[in-house]
Amino acid sequence: MNTVIVKDRKESLNAEQLVALYAQMKQNGDHLNASKILDIYEKHQKQELIISFAGHFSAGKSSMINALLEEEILPKSPIPTSANVVKITSGDAVARVFFTTEQPVEYKEPYDIEMIKEYSKDKEAIKKIEISTGKQIVPVGSALIDTPGIDAADDADRIMTEASLHLADVLFYVMDYNHVQSEVNLQFLKSIQEKKLPYFVVINQIDKHDEQELRFVSFDKSIKQTFDQWNLKPNNIYYTSLKEPNIAHNAFEQIKEKIFIMMGPDRPKYLHIQQSVRQVMDEHRSFLATKYESLIDDLTAGEATRSDDSYLDELEATEEKLLYLENEPIKFEQEFLEELQQTLNNAYLMPANLRDKAQLFLESQQSDFKVGLFASKKKTKEEKNTRAEQFLDLLKENMHKSIEWKFRDKLLVLLKKYAIHDTSLQNEINGMVVTYELDHLLQLMKPGAKVNGDYVLNYTNDVSANIKSIYKQLARKQLHVMQSLIVKKNEDAKRVHEHNFTHFKKQQNISETIKQLQSEWQAAYAKLERQYSEPKVDASGWELVKQALERKPKPIRVVADKRTVSTREYNKPSEKDFKNNGFTKEMKMEDVVESIESTIKLIRELPGFESLKTDLSEKANRLRNRSYTIALFGAFSAGKSSFANALMGEKVLPVSPNPTTATVNRICPVNDKHPHGTVVVTLKDQAMLARDLQMITKKLSPKGSEFDELIEWVKANELEKSEQLNKMYQAYLHAMLKGYEVHRNFIGKDITINLEQFASYVTDETKACYIESISLYYDCALTREGITLVDTPGADSINARHTNVAFEYIKHADAILYVTYYNHALSRADKDFLMQLGRVKEAFQLDKMFFIVNASDLAADEAELKLVTDYVQGQLLQLGIRLPRLYPVSSKTSLEQKIAKQSLNKQMQQLEADFYQFIYHDLSSLTIESAIRDMGRTSHTLDNYIQSINMDHQEKETRANDIKTKANKLVSEINAYDASVYQDQIAQKIEKQLFYVLERLSIRFHDMFKEMYNPTTITESGKKAQNQLRESLDNLLEYIAFELHQELQAVSLRIESYMHEQLNEFFQALAGKSVESDSLFELPDMKQLEIDTPAFQKGLSDIDSNQFNAVFSKYKGTKAFFEKNEKEFMKEQMYAIIKPCAQQYLDTNHSFMQSSYQNQLDSLVENIRAQAERNAHLQVDNYLKMLQSTVDIPVLLEKQKQLKSIIKH
Repeated sequence: MNTVIVKDRKESLNAEQLVALYAQMKQNGDHLNASKILDIYEKHQKQELIISFAGHFSAGKSSMINALLEEEILPKSPIPTSANVVKITSGDAVARVFFTTEQPVEYKEPYDIEMIKEYSKDKEAIKKIEISTGKQIVPVGSALIDTPGIDAADDADRIMTEASLHLADVLFYVMDYNHVQSEVNLQFLKSIQEKKLPYFVVINQIDKHDEQELRFVSFDKSIKQTFDQWNLKPNNIYYTSLKEPNIAHNAFEQIKEKIFIMMGPDRPKYLHIQQSVRQVMDEHRSFLATKYESLIDDLTAGEATRSDDSYLDELEATEEKLLYLENEPIKFEQEFLEELQQTLNNAYLMPANLRDKAQLFLESQQSDFKVGLFASKKKTKEEKNTRAEQFLDLLKENMHKSIEWKFRDKLLVLLKKYAIHDTSLQNEINGMVVTYELDHLLQLMKPGAKVNGDYVLNYTNDVSANIKSIYKQLARKQLHVMQSLIVKKNEDAKRVHEHNFTHFKKQQNISETIKQLQSEWQAAYAKLERQYSEPKVDASGWELVKQALERKPKPIRVVADKRTVSTREYNKPSEKDFKNNGFTKEMKMEDVVESIESTIKLIRELPGFESLKTDLSEKANRLRNRSYTIALFGAFSAGKSSFANALMGEKVLPVSPNPTTATVNRICPVNDKHPHGTVVVTLKDQAMLARDLQMITKKLSPKGSEFDELIEWVKANELEKSEQLNKMYQAYLHAMLKGYEVHRNFIGKDITINLEQFASYVTDETKACYIESISLYYDCALTREGITLVDTPGADSINARHTNVAFEYIKHADAILYVTYYNHALSRADKDFLMQLGRVKEAFQLDKMFFIVNASDLAADEAELKLVTDYVQGQLLQLGIRLPRLYPVSSKTSLEQKIAKQSLNKQMQQLEADFYQFIYHDLSSLTIESAIRDMGRTSHTLDNYIQSINMDHQEKETRANDIKTKANKLVSEINAYDASVYQDQIAQKIEKQLFYVLERLSIRFHDMFKEMYNPTTITESGKKAQNQLRESLDNLLEYIAFELHQELQAVSLRIESYMHEQLNEFFQALAGKSVESDSLFELPDMKQLEIDTPAFQKGLSDIDSNQFNAVFSKYKGTKAFFEKNEKEFMKEQMYAIIKPCAQQYLDTNHSFMQSSYQNQLDSLVENIRAQAERNAHLQVDNYLKMLQSTVDIPVLLEKQKQLKSIIKH
C-alpha cells in the first residue's frame, strides 16, 4: 500500500517541519527521537487529540476511563493490572495488539473483550494495544490512552508511561485519596510540568473521606500546600468517587464534561503538537549532548584536559627548554673558550724584570759565554744553570699568577653556572698545572742569533705564545670532559621535557579536535533550530518519511480466539499448613489462677513446701498481672491509626489521609502515677537531634557535632531551601527550625500534656521532629487487658522521619500487627521491612505476626476481596513470609459499629477472636503449662510427705542418709556434665548462617543496583553525570550497609532461638539426671533466660569512593548505559569492589557475634548448673523438715484428695 503524504504549509506547524526534523534526527543517528517525530507526524496528519491517563497504580485510572466511556473496556482491579499502553478510539471496530517480537494482530469485532483485558496485563510479550470500537464512544479525531501505574513492580512501567507522553495533548493524573503526598506522585508530576504538558490532577476514591476525622476543607488545604512546596501548578485539581456518585465534592461529571468539550468541535485548540515537537527537540539536543560529550570523553579518557589554552604557553616553554638543553653543551663551549681566551689575552707573562732574566738566560746560552776574565768552565756552567733556573722559576711563578689561578677560578664559576656537580672534576681543575721546563726554553732559541734588545723581545714573545698554546691544549681536554658531563646531566631532564612536549602536543591536538566537535555540536543545534523555523526538505527527505511509514508493522487480521497470555501464579497455602498454637484442652486463665491459689492455700502451713509456694505464687502473679506489648507497623496512610482506634473501640489516635504518625505512640494501661488521659512526651536529647541533622545534611558536610551548632549552621545557610536536599529533608529542616525556640529548653526531657493537646504533638511536624516517643495512658477495653499498643511511623511518607522504624520492636513485642491498604497492598517502601519480618518469622517460638488488609469495605464483592487477599498472600510469600495470618478488615466500619454498640462485622470478629486467642491463650500457654507442672510437683511432694510420716525412726534416718548421699552424688554429676558441645554447635551455626548472608547479598545486589541506578536517578551524560553516579553510589552503599545490618540482626535472632533450644536441651539433661537420682530432686521449670543481641555497627562507611573512579570513568551517557546495557558492566565492576568490603564487615562481626554469644552461653550454662545444684540441696533441706515435722495423717490425706481434684479439673 502506498502512503500518501500531504504537504501542509498553512498551519503554524506544518508537515515539512516534521519531515525536516525527522531527516535531521535520522542523519544524527537519533532513531528513538526520530521515531517520536514520526509518531507526531502521523498524529499531525490526523489532527488527533490524545488525552492520556496516568497515575499511581490501583488509583482507578482504568475504572475512570471505563466510567467516562460508559463501557467496560479496560480491566479494573484493586491490584495492579494495566501493564501496557492502551489507546482507545472509535470507528474501525477492531482491536490491535502489538507484540514485542511477533507480528501485530488485529481482531475484528465481535472479539472477546476479556481476552483483550488479559493482553493489557501482559507487559512481557506485548508492547501496546489499540482498541477502536464500533460504537462512537470516543468522538472522531480523539483518543484516550491508559498507561501502566507509576510505582508498580519495577521502573519498566514508569518508562513505558513516559515514552508515550510525546503524543499526549493533555494528561489526567489519577491519585488514590490516601496517597496524594507520596513522593512518587510528586516527582512524576514535577517531570510532567518540566515537559510543559498541560495536566490535571484527579484525587480519586474520596468516598474514603471521613468528615469527622478531618474536615474536607483542611484536607484540600493540605494538598494545595504540598503542591505549593513542590512548586506544582496543575490546570485544576478534581476530587472524585466512582463508588458513590452523589458524594459531596465529587467532580467526576465535571471531568467528563471537560474531556468531551476538549474532544468536541474546539478540539484543534487543545492540540499540543507544537510543544510536543519542542519537547522531542529538547530530547534530541540531550541526545546530541550525550553523543558529543561521549566523543569528547573518549578523546580525553585518562587525560586531565584543560578548558583554556594555557597549555600552549607550556608547550612553547617546553619547546624552548628542549632547545636550550640541546644547545647547552655548545653554549658552554663558547663560554669556556671565551673565558680561556680572555684569560690568556690578559695574561702578562713577560714583564720587564722577567725580560731581563730572559736576556741574561739567552746570553748564558751563547757559545762564547764566560764568567770573568779567567773563569773556569765549572763556574761558567754554574752561572748558566743559575741564570736558567732564575728565569724559569720566575716564569713559572708568573704563569701561575696570570693564567692558572685566574682560569681555574673562572672554570669553577662555569661549573656552578651549568650545574656540573662533579667533585673529581673540581679536584682536577684545582690541581690543573702546566709543566714548563728548560727544554721548552732551549727549543725556542734560534741558533746563531745575536742577543740584543730585538731578539730578547722576539724570544720572550715566542715563549709566551708557546706557554699559552700548551694551556689551550690542556683546557680543550677539560672542555670535552665537561661537555660530556653536561650532556649526561641533561639526559633525564631532556626525557622529562620530551615527554611533556609530547603530552602538550597531544593536548593541542585534542583541544583542536574538541573545538571542532563543539563547533559541529553547535552547528547541529543551529541546524535543528533552522529546520524547525525555516525547513528545507528535498525529495529524499519526503521519501525517507514515506519509507519509514511503510516499514511500520501492519497488523495481521485473525479470528478472535484466546491466545495464551502469561500469568503468574503461586501455590496458596492450605489451612492445614498453619501451626496449631492452641491448647489441646481449653482452659480459662481465671480458672488456672484460681487453681494455683487453691493449691497454695492447701500447702501454706506445710513444712518443706516453701519453694513450691514461691514458684506457684510467681506464676499466679504473672497470669493475674499480665502485660503485653503489641507493635503496629505498616506503610504510610495504610490506616494504622484508624485500625488502632478500631481495636480500642474509641477515637483515640488522630486519623488523616495525610501522613500523621511521625512519632512512636504508646497507648498504655493507666496506673496510680498516670491516670486516664495523661500524656507523657519524651523529647529527643541533644545527641539524637544532632545525629538526625548530620544524617540529613550529610552531603553538605555538616559544620559541627553539637545540635546547637548544627541548627545555627542550618539556619544561617538557609539549608531548608537547599536544592541539594530532597523535598522530604527540606520539609524536615523547615519544621525543625520552626519548632526550635519552642522546644530548645525541653530537649532531652519528659513533659506531661493533656489529651486535648495530644493530637497536635502526634501530627504537627514542628513538634514531632523533636519527639522520641509519646505515651498516652488511656483506659479502654484493650488497655484494661494489660495491652500496650505501640503505633509506629509509616515506612513510606513525605516526612523524613517516617522511615525510622525501630527494629527492636520486632524482637521484644509480644505480637506484631502489620497493616497494608486494600487497593495499594504492597508498595516498594514496605518490602524491605516485610523481608526482615520474613527473615525472623521462624525464629520465634510462636507465630506472633498478624497481617491486616485494611479498608476491605472498598471491595465490590467477595470475589474481588479474595483477589486482593490472594495477591497480598502471594506478595508476602515472595518476601519470605510463609503461611501468614492474613485478615481483610474495615477499620472505619468496625469503629463505627463499636461506637454505635452495633453487631461487629464478621471480618473484625474473626481477627479479634484469633488475636485475643493468641494473647490470652498462646502467649499465656507456657506460663499455664508450667503452673500445671508445678501443681503436679506439689502433689508428688505431698505424696512423699505422707510416705515419710508413716515411717518409723530407723526408716526416717536411713532415708535421710540416702537422700544426702544421692544429693552429693547428683551435684558431682551436674558439675561434671560436659556442655562444650553446645559451644561448638553455636559456632557452626553462626558460621553457616553468615555464609549465606553474602550469597543473598549477591542475589539481591541486582535489584539494589537497579533501584539506585535507573533513568530517574541518572539523567545526565559525560562529566555532568559524575555527581549523579556518586550520589547513587552513596545511596547504594547506605542501602547495602542497612541490608547487612538487618541480616546480622536477623541472624542474631535465629542464633538466640537456637541457643534457647540448646540451653533447654542442657536443662532437660540435668533434669533427667536429677529424677534418675531420686524423684524427690525433680527440677522446677527453667527460668526465662534473657539473651542480649550484640549491638552491631553499620558497615561500609569507610569505603574509599575513589576506588570507583575507574568504573565511573567508563560512563559515556544514558543511551549507552541503559540501552546498550553498559550498566551491567558497571554493576559487576562495582560489586567486585563492594564484595570484599562486605565480606570483611561480616568477618569482623562473625568474631564479635561468636564472642558475645559464647560468653553468654557459658554464663547461662553455669546458671542452669547452679539452679540444678541449689534444687538438690533445697530438696534435701525440705525433706528433712518433713521428716522432723508432726502433722496428722488424716489432714494430709484430705489435702492430697483436694489437690488431686484441683489438678483433675
